[in-house]
Order: sequence, then C-alpha cells, then structure tokens
Amino acid sequence: MPWPEAIAARVGDRRPAVVDDGQSGADTVRLHGDAGDLFLKTGRGHVRGLVLDEADRLRWLTGRVPAPRVVEVVEEGDAGWLLTTALPGVPAGAFIKADRARAVAVAQAMAAFLRQLHALPVADCPFDSTLAAWLPVVRRLVADGLVDTDDFDDEHGGWSAARVLAKVEELAGAERGHVVVHGDFSLGNIIVGDDGTITGCIDVGRLGAGDPYRDVFIGWRDLAGFGAAAQAAFLAALGIDALDPTRRELHRALDELF
Repeated sequence: MPWPEAIAARVGDRRPAVVDDGQSGADTVRLHGDAGDLFLKTGRGHVRGLVLDEADRLRWLTGRVPAPRVVEVVEEGDAGWLLTTALPGVPAGAFIKADRARAVAVAQAMAAFLRQLHALPVADCPFDSTLAAWLPVVRRLVADGLVDTDDFDDEHGGWSAARVLAKVEELAGAERGHVVVHGDFSLGNIIVGDDGTITGCIDVGRLGAGDPYRDVFIGWRDLAGFGAAAQAAFLAALGIDALDPTRRELHRALDELF
C-alpha cells in the first residue's frame, strides 16, 4: 500500500528498513536518514485502532516520561499510519545480549523507569488500561480467531484461546491498584543507550490507568531469559519480595490474548 502524501512528504529521501521483531500486528519500518531516523507504523483492520491509540498516548507522554515524538498521523479507510522520531539506543533485550553481564544493571534501570511511569498522577491520565477496559477487546479477538495460540507460554501450551480467556475471567477479581501503566513493558519496548541508561519506551498503544502488575509481570517474565538474578534485581528495585501468584497468573493469561 502506498504511503499517504502527508507521510511521504515527512519521510523525504530516508531509506526504509523493515522491522520484523514487533508483536503488535502493525507493519513497522525504520527510515534512515542524515536528518535523523524515523519509525513508521501502519495498522489495518483491528490494528488500525491500536496505531491511532498509540499516537494519542505518545502526545500525552510528552514532557512526562521519555518516548518518541509524533511527527505525523494519517487515517484513511481501514488503515492508520503513525510516523514518529526514533529514540537513541537499542531495545533492552539486544543490549543485554551483547553482554549478558549487563543483565542486573539493566533490570535495575528498567525498574527505575517503571517507578517513574507508575508515579505519574493517575488522575491526569485519560486512558483506561484496566481489565474492565480490555475484556471486551480480548473477547472480540478470541471470537474472531485473531489470537495466536502457537505463541502461548509453556504454561498454556496446547490451550485454546477460549480456555485462556476463561482463566482471565476467573481471575479478574485479583486485579489491584491503579497507576499509569505502559501495558506491554517488555524488553523489546524499553530502549537503552550506549551508556546503559534508559532513553525511553516505545509501543505505548496500551498505556493507561491500570494494575501495576500488568507491567511488573511482563518485565519480570522477559528477564527470565537472562537469569534469576536479573529477575530478582528487578523486583527488589520495585520493592517487591515475591510476585503474588494469582495476580501473576492473571496478567500472564491476559497477555497471551494480545
């Protein structure tokens, strides 16, 4: 699909390179250029809404926590385009893979960034990321057959999407707390600079007021690939001795459905 004129004008002579490690369902390209790199996301069908939601959330985050700046947004038919600036650095997972001895320090830096995000005044946040807000969304995804069951964690291996949804509904009462959450606080969505500092977060289409465990669980789960010490450092920096098992399983099951 050709880019809208407004997008093409902003891109100029930058050179596109496809980004294929995202899981949002959007098509993403990085646009390299001497005037600075940009990222372009395109969402069609049900993904269109998430792309446009991300634009709204990025605008709200400006001046609050580091995140890309919106350059252009276009809606046409069942598609949406979001053009943003690029943050300096690489995803946290790639940064650790380059030197696994960095894992604990990165885990602690991620926790510090998460504390900053969760400390934002929730009354100022116009976005809802509670389970009540997401249940209609995931129910529709399940009903429409849009959940990738092959990507389930080992705990849900062989399960149907409907069975995981039933688990979410069964555990819904475990939701606690109300802070500004990222919504997908994975190692791929936290950008780390050359010096090991967090330069910001990306993929904020699910940001909103919700249970802090939504972020805590996803960050902790992703760090498992780099050892128990990194996971423990992450929780300790957040002041958590051990994850509440019921809240952990609620957010594990919910995350499977996106």
